[in-house]
Amino acid sequence: MKKLAFIVIILSATFQVHAQYRESQNMLEQLIWDDEKLNIYIDTRIDFQNIIENGRLENISFVGQTVRLWLFGEVVPGIRYRIRHRINKLSETSLRDNYSDATDHAFLSFDIGPRWTITAGKQPVQIGTFENDYNGADVYLGTTVFNDFAGSATGVNIAYKFAKQIMNVQVTNSDEKEFANTDYRNKALAINVLWIGDLFNEVIRTRWGYGTFQHTKTKFYNWGTLGTQLNTGKIVTEFDYYTGIRNMDYGYMVNDDELGVRYVQDQSISLSVEYSSPKWRPFIKGIWDKRYDKNMHSTAYRSLGIQAVAEYYPFTNPRTKDLRFHLAYAYKNTDFRGHFGELGNVGTHYIIAGTRWFFKAK
Repeated sequence: MKKLAFIVIILSATFQVHAQYRESQNMLEQLIWDDEKLNIYIDTRIDFQNIIENGRLENISFVGQTVRLWLFGEVVPGIRYRIRHRINKLSETSLRDNYSDATDHAFLSFDIGPRWTITAGKQPVQIGTFENDYNGADVYLGTTVFNDFAGSATGVNIAYKFAKQIMNVQVTNSDEKEFANTDYRNKALAINVLWIGDLFNEVIRTRWGYGTFQHTKTKFYNWGTLGTQLNTGKIVTEFDYYTGIRNMDYGYMVNDDELGVRYVQDQSISLSVEYSSPKWRPFIKGIWDKRYDKNMHSTAYRSLGIQAVAEYYPFTNPRTKDLRFHLAYAYKNTDFRGHFGELGNVGTHYIIAGTRWFFKAK
């Protein structure tokens, strides 16, 4: 009987191992071959850049601007996920949402009928404008708001689709230093409303938003954005406007390491014109920024910038069609005002040459 029992145990264990192996093999095959459930992309951009400030060479170097890993797919019809992780960023886990700072996105989206979608997890903050909707690897000269604004947060977004329009209402954590008071960071929330519009069969598209970010129990910082795109054949024109209040330590801008956190109102404008063709994408872009220090009751600085970019996509193969080469020139003039007027005007030239590849690894 003992021998029989031993044989039964061995056969049972063998069957379980085989079953687990078979299940693992099925899962592995499913992950490898089913692109609906798992897509793996690598997003990378490498530049050779020169920075010249007031006639002096400040920087010349090769720079890894972007190294991101994307995982996304549709588990079953109507349930999707996305994970986007930055490999070239130090990873620090937030104590509040338990996500790494290097993880931009980690969310699930659920379709409820043909009109409603609920997204839960770490996701893009719905503040509006077209500039803010671009992948960072596609921006060479950004506005002050684009460069500084926290682009991801953990929360829930509800989207309603009607007549080619999408209305988004989003509630997220508001624990970024630019918004939340230090003593209130674990309780602060933000609400954003975004209209993604399509008018006249995409001749005019909109990304207009309004957001309110909690600072303390009774104090909120409000933001408004207007993003409008005009499509006329191969010419695409985009106009974006941001305005809002936040806390910023801009000591690095005014050479004052002891400036500390200031209460500021920021405004930014971006205007770009792009020509699209199968292999070439030339475009120009202008920006305007103004930072008003509400503690000093004066403008800290204004800036004007312009860029010219040529992107070249040499390949047509589906695996390499998103490989590009780019050459960009940008100039930005910063005019310091009020308390910082003695700094005068600072003119900065940027020359950037590089390559970017957003490619499917699986």
